[in-house]
Amino acid sequence: MSENKPTRRDVIDAELQKTKAELAIAKHREAKLRNQIKGMTEKERRHRNIVWGSHFEYLLREKLNVSKEQLATLDDDRVKDILNTLFSDLSFRRIMQNILAEKAKHQSPTE
Repeated sequence: MSENKPTRRDVIDAELQKTKAELAIAKHREAKLRNQIKGMTEKERRHRNIVWGSHFEYLLREKLNVSKEQLATLDDDRVKDILNTLFSDLSFRRIMQNILAEKAKHQSPTE
C-alpha cells in the first residue's frame, strides 16, 4: 500500500471538515437573515408609532380643538395621563375590544 493514497478515514475526516464549514456558513447566513427580519420589524414598528402618534395629534386638534401651541406644551407624562384616562373608561375599553375582535374575525388564517 502506498503512503500517499488517502485512507477511508482521511476521506471521512475531510468530508466532516467540509460539512462543518458548510454548517458554520449556513448558521452565519441564518443569523444575518434573522437580524434583517428584526430590523424590518423594528422599522415597521417605528413607522406605525409615527403614524399612530400623528393621528392622535390630529384627533386632539380636530376633535378637541387643541391648538398647536397647546400640543407643544404636552410632555410624555401628560400624554400618558391622557391615554390612561381614556383606557380607564369601561365603555371605551369595550368598544376597543369589539373593534379588535371584529378585525380578528376578518383576517385570514394566513395573515
